Amino acid sequence: MSTLDTRSQAILKEIIRVHVDTGKPVSSRTLFKSSRFHLSPASIRNIMADLTDGGYLAQPHTSAGRVPTDRAYRLYIDELVKNRRIHVGVREQVDSDLASAGPEVTGLFQTASRLLSRLSGEVGFVVAPDALHTVLKTLRFLSVAPGKVLVVQVNEPDVVLSRVIETGGDYTVRELDDASERFSREYAGRTLDDVRRRLLDEVTEQRAACDRMLARALDLARLALDAREGEQRVYVDGASKLLDKPEFSDVESLKKIFRAFDEKARLLDLVTRYLDARETCVVLGSEASLASDPRLSAVLTSYGPGERLTGMLGVIGPARREYPRVIPVVELLGRALSERLESRENRRREPNNG
Repeated sequence: MSTLDTRSQAILKEIIRVHVDTGKPVSSRTLFKSSRFHLSPASIRNIMADLTDGGYLAQPHTSAGRVPTDRAYRLYIDELVKNRRIHVGVREQVDSDLASAGPEVTGLFQTASRLLSRLSGEVGFVVAPDALHTVLKTLRFLSVAPGKVLVVQVNEPDVVLSRVIETGGDYTVRELDDASERFSREYAGRTLDDVRRRLLDEVTEQRAACDRMLARALDLARLALDAREGEQRVYVDGASKLLDKPEFSDVESLKKIFRAFDEKARLLDLVTRYLDARETCVVLGSEASLASDPRLSAVLTSYGPGERLTGMLGVIGPARREYPRVIPVVELLGRALSERLESRENRRREPNNG
């Protein structure tokens, strides 16, 4: 804040607070009537003019008021917000909801994204551990119906994912057992990205060699590990909450934003740039290609068991938000999800230690 004197800091902080509450431009008259400052209207106008010249305020259209710029929010986030407190009731709600999320890790991710949305009033999201860093442990195939196979995939550290795939043909129990044993043996310890590339190469080789049985097994594994865009990786909740934000009241803006949330690859691209960060990040719209709209911003934090940061979660909404309230919510969910994943990992290790 060395670039701003004490009075300018106080005026800027108040403008941000009023704009967050109302969503409207803030005038010098509004600040004077608040009686928070022992300054004349002329002095307040002069300070606001200096803040505008410095790039901290902007004048939308012909309005007499001013709105904070991303530069102002960045200053506010980095230096004005010091105390990150969270209500004990929020902490209890997070613990209760995550405890009842069910045994599957996907349930944890879905519950966390719903909590983020509900507690922030914005769009909550959880990005599951990136496939580029996820290591395969075992792969199991079980027949559940004609032409359908249940795939149980265990990734390090004992993260279990399951889904039913349509195979386009029937497999015998022996074929499925052999495929489970083969792929668990040959691909355990490799990243999913490496496994997928090897499968594609082997499928091509075995088809050329006319090894029909092996080609069928390879096709099954390829289907099981198919990297469909966003599937089992990105959990988004509360996109409709943007309808209540005055910044996005026009139809065209909403269309662009909802298209962007459908393109989950864009969200993945954003978070992977911040995955290694040890601290919570606030990304403003002008600083990143975020959902095709510079008025959006994101609050992000990494999570993972122990010291390993394997995924990311956060919220997306307007830059005009209550940062002192939203940032602690994101940090709390990051810690809570990390603790749950670490607890699951420790429980799975206990029988092996006995």
